[in-house]
Amino acid sequence: MKHLSYILIVVFLACSYTLRAQDVQRFSERQIIGTARYVGMGGAMTAIGGDPSAALDNPAGLGLYRRSEITLTIDETIDNTTQRYTALNNSAQRYTRSRFAAPQVSAIWSWGNANKQRGLIYNNLMFSINRLANYNRDVVVNGQNTGMVETICNITNDMGGVAEENLQNTPWDNVEIGWLSILGYEAYLIDPIENNQWQPAVNFTDGSLSVAESGNSDQYALSWAGNISNQWYVGVALNIPTISYTKNISLVETNRLNSAELRSMFHVSGVGVSGSFGIIYRPLRALRLGASFQTPTVMSLSMQTEGDMYTTIAGEDYERLTPASGVHTMKMSSPLRTSVSVAGQLGNIGLLALQYDYAHAMRDKEGFMQMDDVHTLRIGAEAQVIRGLFLNAGYVYESSFIKEEQPVGLDYYSIRTDIDYRYTQSTQYASVGFGYRGDAIVAQLAYQYRWQTLHQYASECQLLPMEVGTHTHRLVATLAWRFSDRAQMAYDNGVEQYTYIEPRRNDLTQIRKY
Repeated sequence: MKHLSYILIVVFLACSYTLRAQDVQRFSERQIIGTARYVGMGGAMTAIGGDPSAALDNPAGLGLYRRSEITLTIDETIDNTTQRYTALNNSAQRYTRSRFAAPQVSAIWSWGNANKQRGLIYNNLMFSINRLANYNRDVVVNGQNTGMVETICNITNDMGGVAEENLQNTPWDNVEIGWLSILGYEAYLIDPIENNQWQPAVNFTDGSLSVAESGNSDQYALSWAGNISNQWYVGVALNIPTISYTKNISLVETNRLNSAELRSMFHVSGVGVSGSFGIIYRPLRALRLGASFQTPTVMSLSMQTEGDMYTTIAGEDYERLTPASGVHTMKMSSPLRTSVSVAGQLGNIGLLALQYDYAHAMRDKEGFMQMDDVHTLRIGAEAQVIRGLFLNAGYVYESSFIKEEQPVGLDYYSIRTDIDYRYTQSTQYASVGFGYRGDAIVAQLAYQYRWQTLHQYASECQLLPMEVGTHTHRLVATLAWRFSDRAQMAYDNGVEQYTYIEPRRNDLTQIRKY
């Protein structure tokens, strides 16, 4: 048995180490996560407000508050991933991961003059922490040939050809040679041919890919909103998003005598900054229009990669005992987002809200598409069963982030060794919830079902995708304490009265005078 043993931990400052299009898409994703009411209504609250998570999409929604409030949300998430189809029609495999978390906490300070009818009536300031995305997922798929060795050859050849002597003596610090080429050469998977070109040394017949993802994106926000004449609500927010993401892959190819396994780890952590601005206008007593604008998020990221190759060629084992490892820092931007919404009260039945979100397309410096325009439609409804008890429901459809025929964006000179990628076809949500909103206590529950269809590729040389379905079940509970205000209580009970939709609360209301 022969061993390839190296201890290599290198900090790269100028090497090629870039985010791919799928990374930009992943870190730009905004899932429907927040309070139980926000989740139950499918997040269609840009024109409704009166909820701390509604400020994620439109900070003007804070202008509906007339009392200070503390809110805490907990949830249990179960992610199921199933392989649906491969070129060999292999049997489906299902993997489940569950996680308990507290995805939302907020504190709102509200002050103003309840008896004032014109001008700036109320100010509201909120500090909040809200989860933006959950990255937990396990995928194991099988196929006829994952194309790993062919991809290593292509990467080596597309660099303009690499002389064999340049791959000898472990040239890990050579920024003109990608680490995959070095791993493939040292593991005897590629052979040189004329003109510094390369071909597979072994032809494999079967393959499998295992991907384990974990981590999340959170956002810390400081928001302000004001109520102007009970007709206009304006708000601004300073947002500090964070990312922590880890992906481990195992890519295995085999035939009757030989096998090869590529193990790769990719970790990203970082922090960024963005701003958001919004407005809600009430042209009629039972109608609200909302719009918001969210600036691109500029993030500073720290990324680490590790790569190992384990092979058995003609009965001889080759094993790297310590993985090659590299770290790098870089910048990333997420897309500009805009949102528009309309919400209205439907007589004595309830309220209905429609919302459209648009994430603008992004290209890298070379002009390659990183993310297509993403269109999201949200529909939310709510009705009161008895005084203080409400039912709500929601549906969300989100288009794909990038067309499947667009290039993957592998960097031939990169120290990254994870060659898998995927295309998200679309994302949909369906949710229901109910809650009690009293004078001081707010308690709400919601259930959300989220499903996605992914086309998973082990490498760019795999011809047919492996179709993977991801199904997420989320149970959400929210508890809030609203502080009493004598002036506001007098306003509620004496000067004006809200309709049943949100009696004496911060919500979409039809206001009438006695």
